[in-house]
Amino acid sequence: MRIFGISLITVFVLLASAGMAEPAQAVSVAGVLPATHPDSLMVLLPPRAADAVNQDLALAGTAQTDSDAELVAAQSRVGEAKANVKVCESEIETIKAMIKLAKERKDKTEEANLAQKQKTKERQLEVLKARKDMRDAETSLAEARRAMAQAQAGFYRKELELIEKRMALQEQSGMAVGTNLDALLRLQKEIRDLERRCLEILKDVADKEKKAAEGEGNVIDKRLKILQTQLAYFGGSDK
Repeated sequence: MRIFGISLITVFVLLASAGMAEPAQAVSVAGVLPATHPDSLMVLLPPRAADAVNQDLALAGTAQTDSDAELVAAQSRVGEAKANVKVCESEIETIKAMIKLAKERKDKTEEANLAQKQKTKERQLEVLKARKDMRDAETSLAEARRAMAQAQAGFYRKELELIEKRMALQEQSGMAVGTNLDALLRLQKEIRDLERRCLEILKDVADKEKKAAEGEGNVIDKRLKILQTQLAYFGGSDK
């Protein structure tokens, strides 16, 4: 078993060393594996240079800061949109009460004028509600982007741990004398565990990227609806 263990470690180190000699370049989309083929079935994540991973980690941190600011702004806009809807609803209720009084006084002219005013306010309310829906969608998108950036940063931090362990394995395996076989086997297991965890995090990153993309599509749909509603409100064509 020990002879077999030494053989596995030797093969692994040779493959990892070959991969680290020419680190793969990171792709433009953060969180996705580098555009290179694994060195073998034993290396589940292609080795990358620590500098490249640190750069990606810094970009993910910036994206998280930006999404935090975006979320605060989006939540503020939602509050404003909700307030506008409530004000418009209150104005409609006031007009309805005035129409009731006009009916009691049998003032047909005033009743007709108020009825027209109510219709105008109700169309305005449709626009305000559509705008509130859009603001809600923008808030959800900001939350999705923040979650995506957090997941990406988590992956890069875990990838740095993997790089450190691979380097440690390479150094210990290079010692011709006094090599601790148990330590090498332990490092090999830690590397396998880190590779598994990295892949799990990448799956989570992919899910969050998909959710963010869906959020972007939802925001666009809400904006198209507002455009249609506003055209109808101002008497334009909704085609």
